[in-house]
Parts: sequence; structure tokens; C-alpha cells
Amino acid sequence: MNRYVFYNFIMVSFINLLLFVPHILIEARFSGAVSSMIVGTVIGTILVYMYTSAMARYPGKGLPEILKLHFPQWLVAICMFCSAIMWWFGTTIVVVAYAILINRFFNPDANSIIILTMLILACGYAATRSTLSVMFVIEIGLIVNAPVIIFILFKAVRSTQLNFDAIRVVANYVTAMPTLSAVAAASFIFTGYINLSLFNRLLPPNFRFKFRWIYPVFGITIMLITFFVPIGFHGTEAVNQYTYIWSVTADSLIMQYGFIERVLFLFLIVFLNLTLVYTMCGWHQAMEFIKCCFRNYKPEIDSPKTPVANYVIIGIFASLTMLYLLLTNEKMNMFITSYWLVVRMFVEFVIVLTVFLLSRRRPKTT
Repeated sequence: MNRYVFYNFIMVSFINLLLFVPHILIEARFSGAVSSMIVGTVIGTILVYMYTSAMARYPGKGLPEILKLHFPQWLVAICMFCSAIMWWFGTTIVVVAYAILINRFFNPDANSIIILTMLILACGYAATRSTLSVMFVIEIGLIVNAPVIIFILFKAVRSTQLNFDAIRVVANYVTAMPTLSAVAAASFIFTGYINLSLFNRLLPPNFRFKFRWIYPVFGITIMLITFFVPIGFHGTEAVNQYTYIWSVTADSLIMQYGFIERVLFLFLIVFLNLTLVYTMCGWHQAMEFIKCCFRNYKPEIDSPKTPVANYVIIGIFASLTMLYLLLTNEKMNMFITSYWLVVRMFVEFVIVLTVFLLSRRRPKTT
């Protein structure tokens, strides 16, 4: 069962490539990005250990059930509604960014609205499934796509085009003071643990979190690659000229494998799958949090029949996502994302600290 916890961590770590995290860090490469990554790593590691330790004392319970044990229903409903907005919006900005990305690199003549409609229909339907089914989809999606992503990252690190002098120049700015936006972006890579807020329902009573040291090691590795590799490819100055920096970096790689010559095509295909899985996961969690606002709702991890409420809530999410695309552009989306990352960091800190303190008052279940 530990692999299911790790799947969520891997998924969020990889999706940072599409969430403007590398761009935000690269913008601050001379003004605190390196030190911000160190601070973000410390914050992320501490939160991972605190949250997993706390959730181990509530086997089979998600965040809504834990809060209902200690707080009145009206307060839990407010918290769950705000959490649902956070989870929905965090995945919406990714799927909207990817719809625009397809329009830029795959088919410039296509309509972004049509592309987004196809994406949200796929991930929206999957999000209405049961929690257990969603976890199985996450597992299958990562088993298929994670090896390809790791291969692309490995090929980028081993590329002869990588200029280590440019990397050393930026690394020397480690003494620059960290910034709030850069720390928030860096800590996002570790934020997959927060999905335990829902998926802790799937864990059995005797479950123990093992190999937690893998989380910071994996997170640090992905963070260093996603930040320094584009700098090594494009130089210390030109690297800031691109919005979708990793798409351009992938397009700089070439593979001599027949019809797969440009790595960009392979990169976009695997991240299409990852975007759908990530959006499905986020919308499903937001949907469950909305349903938990009602007093009579009883959570089921594998309901035999899909409730009508699932389709209604996901339909609302899909409509709001389309509205978001119509009201924003790429520049505005990046601006909003940078502020969302900061808000997310503080919200997660409050959630983790609250659950951790509550868990200290509860004996550990054996």
C-alpha cells in the first residue's frame, strides 16, 4: 500500500513541469532561487513527515472525517468548501495551460476551447468514479508514463549540449536571500503528500508509512533537474525568454529511434496522460470535499453505483474551467498561478499543523 502514497508524490513532482514552477524559479535565478529551493526542501520534508505521522493515527479516515471528530459541522463544511476550491483550481490551471500548450506546439490552427473541452470530458468522467477506481487509474497512468518521463529527464542530464558552466554560474548565487514566491514554487514539488487528505480512506488499520526518506530524495532530484537543466541548455540569460521552458528544452533533444526523433512529441504525449490523471485526481478530491459539506453524507471508497451528485459537481467544475479559459490568457494564468502557489503553501501548512496537533491527542491505532 505504500506505493499508492508514493504514486501521488511522483505525480505531483512531475506535473510541476507544466505548472510554471520551473519558470518561476528561473525568473529568480539571480535573486534567491537556489536558496529558496533549499528552504522549500526543508519545508516540504518537514510537512511530509508531520502529515504522514498524523494520518497514521487515523487509519481509514480522510481529512473530512478527522475534522468532524473534533469540530462542529458548520466549521467543517466551511473548511471543506475552501479546500475543494483549492484542489479544483490547482488542477484547472494545469489542464488550461496544457490546452494552450497543445495549441502552441502541436496544432496552432486548433481552437483552444475545443481542445480543453476534449480534455475536461475525459478527466471529468474519470473523476466521477469511486475513490478506489481513481487510485487504480493513477497507478496505471504512472506505471505507463513515469518510465518515459524519467528517460527524458535522464537523456537531458546526459546530453552533450548541457553547459555546466552556466549551471555553476547560477549555483553560485546560493547566498542570495530566498523569496516567498520561489519558496512556494519549490515546496510544491513535495506537495503530493497532501492527497492523503482523501486517499487515507483506502489505507488499512495496520498500515505503516515506510521508506519516507525516499520522498525528500526524489523531490530534491526532480527539483534540481527541472531547474538547472534548462539553464544548462539555454544559458543564464536566454533561459528566461521562454514561458513553457521544459517544452522548449525537450524540443532541443533528439533521439535516433526511427519515427521518434523529436523528443518534444514524446514529451507532450506523456504529459497529456499525466495532465489527465492529475486533473482527474484533483477534481475527484474536490468533489468528495464538496459532498462532505452535507451532514448526512457517508463516504464510500468503492460504491457500486455512481451518484448523480458526482456528475452535477463535476459538471460545475467543467463549466468553471471553460469560463476560466475564456476570461484569462497565458500571462494572466502564470500570474495567478504564482499567487496560488503561495496561498497553497500556507493552506497546506495550516492543514498539516492542525491534523498533527489533533493526532497528538489520539492514541495510535494498532
